[in-house]
Amino acid sequence: MKKQLYGRSVFLSCLLIGIATALLLGIVNAAEKDFPKKEITIIINFGPAGGRDILARGVARTMSKYVGVPIVILNEPGAGGARGLIRLYHSPPDGHTVGVGMAADIINQIIEKRDYDTRRFSYIARAQSTPCFFFVKPDSPFRSLSDFKTSGKPIRHSTFSLTSNSTAAAMVLANRIGFPMVVVGGYPSSPDALVALIRGEVEFAGAVQSAAMPFVQAGQIRPIANMFRKRSPEFPDIPTLAELGHPDLDCLTTDYWFMAPPQTPKERIRFLEDALMKTLRDPEFLGWAKGAGVDPSPLGGEEMTKMVLGAFDLLDRYKEDILKHMKK
Repeated sequence: MKKQLYGRSVFLSCLLIGIATALLLGIVNAAEKDFPKKEITIIINFGPAGGRDILARGVARTMSKYVGVPIVILNEPGAGGARGLIRLYHSPPDGHTVGVGMAADIINQIIEKRDYDTRRFSYIARAQSTPCFFFVKPDSPFRSLSDFKTSGKPIRHSTFSLTSNSTAAAMVLANRIGFPMVVVGGYPSSPDALVALIRGEVEFAGAVQSAAMPFVQAGQIRPIANMFRKRSPEFPDIPTLAELGHPDLDCLTTDYWFMAPPQTPKERIRFLEDALMKTLRDPEFLGWAKGAGVDPSPLGGEEMTKMVLGAFDLLDRYKEDILKHMKK
């Protein structure tokens, strides 16, 4: 009799625990079903018509149907992109505010103290990854990056931004390969930096494939190294940096990712990641992307976080080299 009562007691206890657990899970799920409660804002830390802005507007147009609320764009330029990132960093971590980032944000934080920490953002997913190359003039004696060592004089590199991905990669490569380099900045745009190469003001320049193609097709420049993770169909004979012994530099290709303030609940990050991934595979978005020159390249939040932390560690190791070039 006592054994029967004991067994019944254990059964009732387990049943009550199961019911309580189910109710608790129901409350949690119900709470998450309330997200999003209002429109989602994407903060762009530069003005309209830039790469981040174009991507964000294309994503917002399609992604709104997967999140069930409008998505609005807020351009917050200023302080070299820092103002918008600071605003995102200190926004409520409720999933209703997100932003678009890239490696240049990490470089800026490394060279100058910022009121944000790129390592602490909540990373949603990568949305775009664009092939980027190093170029020389067609008649240049340099056939590879290692040939720069034979020049006997400093190699000049033109850029529109001292913190651009390709410029940071060039600084690291100059250290590793062992050639003296001078960074020539101040050009208004990437195409302007390529024109400087064509005019003979510098020996090489880095640029995304889309910006460089008109000059390549005109026979004014030629690629010597590919920063992308795989060879380009347009330039199948040009090796990647990974093939040249620098696989860790693929984190400096031109990637754009979406992120949220630190400590945004993981459930909401996963919801946004799922919506973004669906967007990046949506026929409507893909049709728009083709016409806009956007290269969709989905990568989940966990992998994206590892990539960002890897880029931070890499650039932090070469901080002195980067600062050296910044001061020249």
